[in-house]
Amino acid sequence: MAPKIAPALTSATLLLALATPVVVGSARSPQSAATAVISGIVVDSTTGEALPDAIVFLESTPARPMATQPRQLTDEKGRFAFVNLPGDVTFTISATKFGYLEGGYGRETMPTDPLRGISLKPGEWIANIKVSIARPGAISGVVRDESGEQVVGVIVRVLHRVRIQGRDDFIGGPAVRTDDRGMYRISNLLPGRYLLQVPSVQATVPTSAPLQPEGGGFAPRGGGLGPEVLDLMDGDDTQRLAIGRYAIPPPPVNGKRLAYPAIYFPAATTVAEATTITLKYGEDRTNADLTLIPVTSVRVSGIVEGPPESLRTLTLRLLPAGLENLGFGAETATALVAADGRFTFLNVPAGDYRIDAPVRVAELSLSQFGSSIGPRRILPGPPTTPVMGAMTSPIDLIPGMWLTTYNYRMGGDQYSGRATVSVGAADVQDVVVRMRGQARMSGRYVIDPDPSRPDAKPTDSIEVQLDPATGEVALGSSARPVRGGDAGRFSVVGIIPGQYWLRLRNASGFLVKSVAWNGHDYTNTPFDATTTPDFADVIVTITTAAPELAGVVRSTDDLKADQTMVIAFPVDPASWTNTGLWPTRMSVAAVSSANRYKFATLPEGEYLVAAISRSFTEVWRDPAFLERVARSASRVALRWSGKSTLDLAATVIR
Repeated sequence: MAPKIAPALTSATLLLALATPVVVGSARSPQSAATAVISGIVVDSTTGEALPDAIVFLESTPARPMATQPRQLTDEKGRFAFVNLPGDVTFTISATKFGYLEGGYGRETMPTDPLRGISLKPGEWIANIKVSIARPGAISGVVRDESGEQVVGVIVRVLHRVRIQGRDDFIGGPAVRTDDRGMYRISNLLPGRYLLQVPSVQATVPTSAPLQPEGGGFAPRGGGLGPEVLDLMDGDDTQRLAIGRYAIPPPPVNGKRLAYPAIYFPAATTVAEATTITLKYGEDRTNADLTLIPVTSVRVSGIVEGPPESLRTLTLRLLPAGLENLGFGAETATALVAADGRFTFLNVPAGDYRIDAPVRVAELSLSQFGSSIGPRRILPGPPTTPVMGAMTSPIDLIPGMWLTTYNYRMGGDQYSGRATVSVGAADVQDVVVRMRGQARMSGRYVIDPDPSRPDAKPTDSIEVQLDPATGEVALGSSARPVRGGDAGRFSVVGIIPGQYWLRLRNASGFLVKSVAWNGHDYTNTPFDATTTPDFADVIVTITTAAPELAGVVRSTDDLKADQTMVIAFPVDPASWTNTGLWPTRMSVAAVSSANRYKFATLPEGEYLVAAISRSFTEVWRDPAFLERVARSASRVALRWSGKSTLDLAATVIR
C-alpha cells in the first residue's frame, strides 16, 4: 500500500500547531515528552516565491519513531510545521513538487548537495527553515540536413561537461529522437555545462555475419540495430555497413563515399570545436538547432593480434578524440573482427581516433537524469556483440554521479587491446591492434580492531574494488565480493592494464588501515597492472578505529557559515593527483544548522581543512583549486582512534 500523504495545512491549522506550548532551550532529559518543533517554508530557488502543495519529508538520525506525520503538504503560503518531535536528534528536511527537482534544506546550490542536519534539543522550536527547490532546465531545437530540410527520427543527446582530476570529461546525458517536424526537446536537466550532439555510428560487419536485431542477446538499452536496419554493400561483397537508428548517409559523390559524422551544436564535427551551452535552474534554452554535414569518408582496416580465444565475439570500437570515456553511442564506428583477426571500419571521416578492443565498457551518469533513463535506451549497442550485465557504483566526486560498467564480451574476456590511428583523405590499411592478457589480484583482509569495538565484524556484502588512479572511466571498476567465511579472501580477475587503488565497498564502518604486497606498502601507492600480471597474496588491514574531526564554522563578513561546506585533503600536493574516482583521503562534510561539521571516515594522516562556499561542489577536488584553498586552510594531524577539534572561519576562495 502506498504511504499516505498528510493533507495540506491551512493557515489556521498551521498556526494552531505552532501555538503548542514549547520551552526553548529546556533542560528536560532526552526521555521527556516529544515537544520539539521544526517549521519553515518551501520556496522556488530562482524566484524566491513560496510554493503551496509541495511535499516535505522529515528524516531523523539516528532513526526515531515520531508521533508526527513525517510527510506534509505545504499550505497556500508554502508553510510547513513538524510538531511533537523528540529532542537530542538530528533531522534533515527534503522537499519536492510536480515540475521541480528534489531539493531540501542545505541544497541552495545544487539538488545533489548534501542536506544540512538540524540539531534539535528537547522542547526546542526551530523556526524559519527555508527549503529551496528548483525547476529543471531544458534544451530544444530543430535538426536539419545540409539542404536545410528537417530531419525526422534522428537521435539528439546532451553530454554534461565535468572536471575530473583537473581535466574536462563528459557524462553521457539523456537522449531523445526528433519528431515529425525534425524538432527535439531534452528536459529534466540540472544546471551545468552541456554539449549537444547528434550521434552517428557506422557499424561494419562481414556479409557472412548475422545481424543482431534490437533486444537480441543481453545487450543493455535495447542493444542491437533496432528495426530500422539498412544494409549497404561496400562493392566487394565482403563487408556491409549496417545503419540502425542513425542518419542514413547520402549516396557517393565522384566515387567517394559520404558519411554523416557526429555533429555538435551548432554544426561542429569535433568536441574541440563544439559550443558549450551553460544552463541555469529553470532555464528553457530554445532554438538550439543543429545541422548535419556530410563529409567524405574512407576505410580503416587491419588485424587484431592475439590468441584465438581473444577474438571470439570481439567488436572493435572506434572512438574520436575527447570521447574515449563515454559508453555506447559515442563511437564513430564499430567493426566485427573476423575469425582470422581481420577487421574493417567503413565510412570513417577524417580525425584522430582510438581503437578499443574492450573487456568492459563504462560510463558516468547522474541520478538526477532519472526521468530520462527511458529515452536513453534509444542509443543502441553494437549490432553483433551481446553485452552482458552491469555494475553500478556511486561516486562522491560529484553528488549524484554513478559509474556503470558493462561486461562487453562473451568469451575471450581475459584479453583487451588498444591502438591509435589518424585518418585523413586516403584509406588506412594494416593497422595492428595487439591483445594483452589481463592482470589478476588475490589476497585477504585482516582486522585490526578498535579496542572500544573488539567484536566488530564486516558485513557479508563487503567487496574489494579496484579504482583507476587516473580517473580514466574507460578502465571501468573491477569489484569482487570478499568471502568472509574463507578468512576474508578475495580474488579479482580481468584487470585492464593501468594503475589502480585498492578500495573497499560496503565495509560497514571499517576503513583500510594498510595495504601490503610483496614486501611493499601500497596504502598510498596505486598498483601498476601495466607491468605486473599477477598480484598474489595482497594483505589488506582494516579497522574501525577511525579518527574523528569535528568543529564549528564561524561566519565572516564575506561568507556566512550556513553557505559553506568543509573540505579536507592531504597536506602533500603530490597526493592531489591520480586520486582515482573514490579518493579516501579527500572528503567533504556538510555544515549543520548549528554550524557544526564532522569527519569520521578519513584515515590517519596530515590534512588541510577549510570551510568554503558550497558553490564549489563540482570542482573542489581539482588540483589547481586545491592549490588556491591551501593558502588559507588550517592544518591538522589525525591519528587512529583519536578525536580532534578544529574550529574554522568561512573562507572566500579567490
